[in-house]
Amino acid sequence: MKRNLLLALIAALVLASVGIAQTQTRGPWMHLEVTEKGGDPGTIKVNLPVSMVDTALNMVKDKNLKEGHLKLDHTEISVVEMRQLWNELKNAGNAEFVSVEKKDETVRISREGSFVLIKVNNTKNTEKVDIRMPISVVDALLSGQENELNLKAALSSMKVGNAGDILTVNEPDTHVRLWID
Repeated sequence: MKRNLLLALIAALVLASVGIAQTQTRGPWMHLEVTEKGGDPGTIKVNLPVSMVDTALNMVKDKNLKEGHLKLDHTEISVVEMRQLWNELKNAGNAEFVSVEKKDETVRISREGSFVLIKVNNTKNTEKVDIRMPISVVDALLSGQENELNLKAALSSMKVGNAGDILTVNEPDTHVRLWID
């Protein structure tokens, strides 16, 4: 009797671990990690299946965010104008579009292969921002109607493309990293 109970427990543990492993490998995950070293140091880690983030977008109750579409009403540049600029940038191919070099700061916006890169380095206060956004994600983001950004489509594109690192921010007291795997 004890042997059967022991075998049943072992079988249950094996099945549970297989189920957990299958659940974790079923689809891509979004990870956000924020580490603060300043006054109240700490680390925040958020690890969610992309499908859960997608579902959460439907639950947000906000007048400008409905069903994963973010409406931008009062901005200096409209989403329609963003689409026009984006199409020109895409058609230009690999190129460096903006390069600013100052004594303590450099800014670079470029396209390399299937990615748009934005890099900001401030040597005075050791701030560094790296954004590496797949072109397919920007296409999806700009696929909304009129003045809407399509967050759900962008998320779906990240899911399909296994986007990898999307954003890193390094400041003297804060480190932020956002990635999909």
